[in-house]
Amino acid sequence: MKVGILVSGGDAPGMNYVVYEVFNKLSKLGCELVGIKNGFKGLMENTLMELDAEVLEQNKLYAGSILKSSRAPEFKTQKGVKKGLNTIIKNKLDVVIILGGDGSLRGAKELAEQGVKTIFIPSTIDNDLTCSEYSLGYYTAVHACQNYIEKVMRTIETLNRSCIFEVMGNESGQIAEGVKIASQPDYTISEYEPLDISKLAKDIKKNKKESLVIVLQEKLVNLDELRNELIKRTKREFKTCIVGYLQRGENPTKEEIKKAKAFSALAVECIRTHSFNKVIVFNKAKCETLSMNEIL
Repeated sequence: MKVGILVSGGDAPGMNYVVYEVFNKLSKLGCELVGIKNGFKGLMENTLMELDAEVLEQNKLYAGSILKSSRAPEFKTQKGVKKGLNTIIKNKLDVVIILGGDGSLRGAKELAEQGVKTIFIPSTIDNDLTCSEYSLGYYTAVHACQNYIEKVMRTIETLNRSCIFEVMGNESGQIAEGVKIASQPDYTISEYEPLDISKLAKDIKKNKKESLVIVLQEKLVNLDELRNELIKRTKREFKTCIVGYLQRGENPTKEEIKKAKAFSALAVECIRTHSFNKVIVFNKAKCETLSMNEIL
């Protein structure tokens, strides 16, 4: 059996480990795994790459993706899907494994509807797929934020300043809420805890701590405007930090690797048992499969 694997959209720590695990497990079953470079864009452009066991071993603990990724709006069109199907047929791919977020899941479903045997692994630091309580990369993203805040606050506290840390998440507040638990900031602003500037300013004025930490979910409010408004209302000195791509670039944690192993093992088991058009999910701490028709 010949299996293709691609990652689509934003990268997530742990992706390389999944490719490494799937490659080794499929090899033991006598199956071939080939990489599809640059996600759905590569699928449309027939950009395949041979996977090397030594290279996979060397990169398994690193963030990013040796398969590369991209945004591929053309794949949302019939023409784009047809190009992808031609690549699958031309290269005689029996199965395609896809790692990504919500948009990638829709792409996987489109392929499944066209008769392609697909398996999808939720992989997005935003952790915003409703079908799965956990997406690959989330633990590491939160951990990266926690480390960043701890280190920056050592210098912020020296000068009795306060700081607003903007974390990623796109339209989701999952990372912000995860950082709230991990770092215990003084205040969190997210979709779950919307900004009330008057209340926040009053609370800060009453707070006796010399240095405060505020965690802010991206895209909710303008970071500089929030800083300026808080300085004006509270007479405190605030700095701002955007955690940014460090959340993607942090090497996967031990917990992340455990998740990657579980995702990979079940994906390969689906191939071994010929159970296709599945999404591998974590719900109630249990790794299981759902039919794509159940969730979209």
